[in-house]
Amino acid sequence: MPIYQESGLQITLPDGESFRFQDCSGYKTLSGKNLSEMDFGWWNSTKNSLWLLDVKDYSHLPPTERLPDHLLDNLIKKATDSLLILSAVWFGSVKGQEICSELPLSCRTFPSKPKKLKIVFVLKITNSLLKAELSPLKTRLLARLRGRIALFDINNVTLADHETGIRMGLPIATLPSETNSV
Repeated sequence: MPIYQESGLQITLPDGESFRFQDCSGYKTLSGKNLSEMDFGWWNSTKNSLWLLDVKDYSHLPPTERLPDHLLDNLIKKATDSLLILSAVWFGSVKGQEICSELPLSCRTFPSKPKKLKIVFVLKITNSLLKAELSPLKTRLLARLRGRIALFDINNVTLADHETGIRMGLPIATLPSETNSV
């Protein structure tokens, strides 16, 4: 199983069923061209779903600070651009074919019903005041993405702190060195 460390978290993904757009040479050729991506993607055969996950670390913010104002726009861009990348893969454009060749077979075609597409954002947050900001942020995120995700038969987007993500069964964990120091 591929294990990654990103934003203060450990992400463990299924063998042969996961990808990172940033590692695809076809995506790398688009670097610097105003295109964002979710950090991780994987096929979950048990849940018959394709997952896109992005993680961010805000555990370093002091108690007096709030989540950055640009965060909402950043999340929207990552979700939208990742769906565009997958659309190019599934449509078979030249760039899409380049990226497609580096994706697991299970991710190369649109996940038709009853298969599902899941978009998840996890923020590493330890401050309870910042955690309280997540619910209204998720409401605004969903409102701004609603039409875009409907095009892919997606009903919801998940935005959660890392502890909630772990309880949800996402393939994330706090890094061992950090669990000992808490």
